[in-house]
Amino acid sequence: MEFDVSYYKFHGVDRAALIDALGLRDTGTPDPAGEAPYAIADLPNGWFVIRVDNDSGLLAEYDRKTLVREGRLVTCDVGSVDPVSQAQGYEAGEERWSVVHDGRGGEMLALEIRGEAPPAVPALHKAAFAATRAMMDQGTVQGSSPMLDVPLAVVKSVTGFRHDEPQLVSPEPVFMWLAPKDPK
Repeated sequence: MEFDVSYYKFHGVDRAALIDALGLRDTGTPDPAGEAPYAIADLPNGWFVIRVDNDSGLLAEYDRKTLVREGRLVTCDVGSVDPVSQAQGYEAGEERWSVVHDGRGGEMLALEIRGEAPPAVPALHKAAFAATRAMMDQGTVQGSSPMLDVPLAVVKSVTGFRHDEPQLVSPEPVFMWLAPKDPK
């Protein structure tokens, strides 16, 4: 299954005001299959997550810095076609850090780290590097490199949420469809 998706995790941000500013409304309709082009879920730790199908384009029109003038934003972009994943952290409208794996062109060991990366980054990078080297040395390289996983693990270390793992929290987050606001 192919996918190209982004997750925007917010903390200390007025949820209703942000959704309104984006021209969206929370429908209250659950999206258990992940079919909505835009969906939102509240995490029990005070963060909320907006999931965006990258083909839908709405949030792509926004500079990520403008999405969070107050509070924090952690983004996660991942696709299955290109072996690329990235995580970025913003506070008060400024990018503070980014962790990017771009495996296109066979760059299995590539990991770009900028800014004041979260404390988990060095250990995650070291483990993924060792696992990737072992795969390369054994000639068992198939699919994506373990390095693709690093940005996703960084996001979880900061927000407690990772989209591709079971949510071991209570209450478990439920994504709800977001839809364009009704014209007035």
